[in-house]
Amino acid sequence: MIAIGFSGMDNGIGRRDSAGSATDTTLADRPGWRVLVRPLGGPLLVAPLIFGAQLPFFNLWFNFMDEGHMVQFADMVLRGGEFYRDATFYPLPGAFYFLVLIFKIFGPSIVIARWVVMIEFAIFVMLVFVFMRRIVSLPYAALSVACMLLYRIWCFPHWHIYSYSTTSLLVLFICVLLLIRFFESADRRVLGLAGFVFGLGVLCKQDYGAAALLAVLGALVVYSRSAPRAARPPLPRLLVWFFLPASLVGAVAGLHYWRVGILDDLLRFTVFNHLVGMSSYKYMSFPDLFPVLGQDIALRTQSALMAFRPGILFMTDWVNVRSHPLFTDTAFYDGLMKTYIFGPQLLLAAGAVRLWLRRAALANEIASATRQRYLQELVLLFLGTALICLVWLNKPQDYVHLAVLYWPLICLALIYLHDLFRGRRVLRLVVITALILPISALAGYSGRLLRQFYEMHSELLPGERAGIYVQPKEVEMLTGVVSYMRENSAPGERVGTLPYFPIVNFLAERDGPHRSAYVLWPFPELPDRDQRIIDAMEATGTDLVIYNFTQFFRFPPVWEYSPSLFRHLVENFEIDRVFSHDPWGYKLVGLKRVDPGLQRPGIGIIGQAGERVSLSVAGDGPPRPVAPEIRSTYLQRMLWPFRPVLALRPSTGGRRSVMSIPLRVPDEGGRIRSAVAVHPQWWFELPPSWVRFKLAVRSEGERAEIFSQQLSPTLELGDRRWFDVDVSLDAWAGREVTLEFINETERTRGETVWMGGWAEPRLLPSGGAVAELGG
Repeated sequence: MIAIGFSGMDNGIGRRDSAGSATDTTLADRPGWRVLVRPLGGPLLVAPLIFGAQLPFFNLWFNFMDEGHMVQFADMVLRGGEFYRDATFYPLPGAFYFLVLIFKIFGPSIVIARWVVMIEFAIFVMLVFVFMRRIVSLPYAALSVACMLLYRIWCFPHWHIYSYSTTSLLVLFICVLLLIRFFESADRRVLGLAGFVFGLGVLCKQDYGAAALLAVLGALVVYSRSAPRAARPPLPRLLVWFFLPASLVGAVAGLHYWRVGILDDLLRFTVFNHLVGMSSYKYMSFPDLFPVLGQDIALRTQSALMAFRPGILFMTDWVNVRSHPLFTDTAFYDGLMKTYIFGPQLLLAAGAVRLWLRRAALANEIASATRQRYLQELVLLFLGTALICLVWLNKPQDYVHLAVLYWPLICLALIYLHDLFRGRRVLRLVVITALILPISALAGYSGRLLRQFYEMHSELLPGERAGIYVQPKEVEMLTGVVSYMRENSAPGERVGTLPYFPIVNFLAERDGPHRSAYVLWPFPELPDRDQRIIDAMEATGTDLVIYNFTQFFRFPPVWEYSPSLFRHLVENFEIDRVFSHDPWGYKLVGLKRVDPGLQRPGIGIIGQAGERVSLSVAGDGPPRPVAPEIRSTYLQRMLWPFRPVLALRPSTGGRRSVMSIPLRVPDEGGRIRSAVAVHPQWWFELPPSWVRFKLAVRSEGERAEIFSQQLSPTLELGDRRWFDVDVSLDAWAGREVTLEFINETERTRGETVWMGGWAEPRLLPSGGAVAELGG
C-alpha cells in the first residue's frame, strides 16, 4: 500500500520559477528520493501520533446496542453460528467477519474491539494526511490531522466503538486512494485492486458502497472522457477492470449464503426490508431551514434534542448547556445546528462551481500534476456529495448519521482555504486573526469535554469480556445484570434481552432465543417476527428475560409495535429483580417465567362488578362524577410491565381521583390482592412528582382506609417497582361494600394514567394459600 498510496506525494501545485509563477511537472519528472523517502516521513509519524492521542479515552464508556450487537454477533459466529440465520441485522456482514477474525486471534472482548477501531482511526487519519499532502502544503496537511482529532471527538460515538460504518468508510477511502494512484500510473492492475477493495467496502455497508460507487463512476467518466483523444482509455474497459474484482467479492459472499440456504434472508434483511421500511415507517427527519435566525421549536422538542445534539455534549456537559443563556435566550444553538445540517450543501455547491471554472486543467497531458490534482479534488468532491445525498435520502436523519460522513467536507474546506490564501498574506493574516479566538475556544472546550468524559468513566468493568472503564453506577448495574443472568441460567440456555440490550448477552455468554430477539426494531424484519420470537422462547424453554426500559425517544413504545409479544411477556413473566442504580441512568429488570394461574389467582372483581364501576373526583365539596366522554382519560385497562392493570389518573391540588367498585364479600370473608406502581416510561419525567395510592372500604355509611402507599420514582430509586397490596376484608364478611381506589398526586405533571397503576384487583379466599407475586 505504501508503493501505491504514498508515491508521488507533494503539495500538488507544481514547482515555481524564480518569478513565483507555477510551472507544471509530470510524475516522471520528480526525483526518486522524493518518491521513496519524503512521502514516508509524514504518514509514519501521523499514525503513531493519532494512536497515542486516543490512548487516554479509547476504552471508556459502553454502548448497549450498536457495540453490543457487533461483539455479540461476532462471538456467536466464532462459536459456530451464522449471520442472518442466527442473528438479523441490515448491513452486509464484512465488518462482522473481520471482527470474528480478530476475536479468533485475540479472544472476544469489548476492549479488543476498541483496539481495532483505534488502529482503524489511526490508519484513516494517516491516509487523510497522505491524500491532503498530495494537494496542499505541509502546514495544511498537518492541520487536517488536527481537524480529524477534533472530528473524532464531535463525531462520537462513531470512531469510538467498532462499527460497520467506520470500517466501511476506511475501506472505501483506501479504494479512492487506489483509484487516484491509477489516475497517475494508468496501471489497470491498480484499478482492479481498487475494484476489489471497493467490493470489500460494499460488503461492510451497502449504502455507503452505493455512494462510493457514484463517486467512482463519475471520476472514471471524467478521467476517460477528458483525456487527450490519442491517449484516451476506453471507458467500458476501465469499468470491466474495476467491477470484475468487485463482483467477485459479491459472488463469493452470495455463494456462501446460497450454500447454507439463507441467501433469500440476506437479500431480505439487507436490501428489501430497508426499502419497505423507508416507505412505511416514519423515521426522524432533518428540520426545515427556516427560521434561520430565530429559535426553532423543531430543534427543541425532547425527541429533537435527543436526535440533533452532539453525543459527546449530551454525555458530559448537557446540564450546563441547556441552562446557559446562549441556549435559553438566543438562537445560537439553533444557528449552529442549521449550519451543521445545511452547510454541506453550500460547501459542495461552491466546490462544484470552482471545479467547473477550472476544468481547463483537464486538458493537460494525462500524467501532469495539474490534471492529477484536479482529479484528486474531483474524486473527493464526488465522494462528499454522494455521501451527503445519501444521508438526505436515507433515514433516520440525525446528528450522528450526518457526523460520520463529514470528513470529506473538512478536507475540501482545507483545500479551498489553501488555495484562497496562497499568495495573499494580508488576507490570510486577517482571517487567522478573526478565527483564532473561536478556534481556540472550540479546541479548549473539546479538551474540557474529553477531560470530563475521562473523569466520569473511572471504574473498570470486571470480566475477561469487558476491559473497559465505565461510570461506577453502570458497573453496579452491568455486573448485577450479568451475575443475575449467569446465576439463573446454565451455559447454553437462552436468555432474552428485549427490546434491545445485547451487550449483556455478550458479557454473560448467553445467546438470545431467536435471531430477531436481540434488537426489536419498530419495523419488523419478518412479517410474523413477534410470533416467531414467542415460538422460539417456548421451544428453547426461555425462562429468563432482561427487559430494558431505557428505550429510544424517537421510537414508539414496544407495546405499540409488538403488542402480541408484549402480551406474551405480561401473561407468562413477572418482575423478579430491578436494576436501576442511577436516577437518570439505565433501567432494566429481570423477568422470570411464572404459571399464569399462580400469577393471578382468585377472581377479578371488575368482572364481578360490571358496569357499576364509577369514577369521581373528590375534593373539599361533594365528589364530582367523571363525565362519560372523558372517562377514558381517567381510567384505562392496560397491559403494564408486566401485569394487567387499571390505570387511574391521579388528581392534584388537594383533589383525589376515586374509582368505586361495588363488591359483596363472601360469608367466610376474603382478601383483596393487587399492586401499585408508576409506569417505567414515567420514571424520568420532570418536574418530579409523587403519587399517593389509597384503598378504602365504604359500607353502611362508614369508611375505613385499609391501604396507603406514596411513590416518587423519579427521585427515589427504591420506588421503581411494584408494591404488593394484600388486605383482608374479613371485617365485612357477608356484607355489600364499595371499594374505593384513590389516587392523588403532587404536581400537574403527575396527572396521567401512567402515574396511577393498580394491578388488576382480585378477590381471594380469606387465609387461603396464595403464591407470592414477584416485583
